[in-house]
This record gives sequence, structure tokens and C-alpha cells, in this order.
Amino acid sequence: MTVDDRLLHIFRDVLDDPNLVLTSATTAADIEEWDSLAHVTLMFLIEQEFGIQFAGEEFARLEDVGALQTLVEAKAGLQH
Repeated sequence: MTVDDRLLHIFRDVLDDPNLVLTSATTAADIEEWDSLAHVTLMFLIEQEFGIQFAGEEFARLEDVGALQTLVEAKAGLQH
């Protein structure tokens, strides 16, 4: 399973939308269900899934899903 697939699975689960489609340009503003509680839950589950930890406000500063994927890959030592 790719990083994209793993992230999509987490987002679909947290946002309770099995048909959710993400692009690298997707932001929280694009998805109504992506509120502050969902954001924290996403952060926690992504950390668990990839065995990483986000520093301070690192996750909050991400501009879009593409930046998130890049950060996850870098922290987890994975390649795109």
C-alpha cells in the first residue's frame, strides 16, 4: 500500500466518507467535515500509522495534502 493509499484510508475513516477523493492540493477548507477535532484525530492516526511524531505546530502549518504527504514521507524515511 502506498503512502497515498494509507493517507486516503485514514482521511476516509476520520471524515466518515468512503468516497472521499484527495488530491495534493486538497485543504481543510475544501472538506466541510475537516474541522479542528478531525484535524487532531488525523494527526494522531497518521502518527500511529507511520510511526512518526509531528513537532509542535508542524502539522497545523501544512498547506495541503501534498505537503502532508511530503512531510510524512520525509519523517518516515519513505520515497514517493
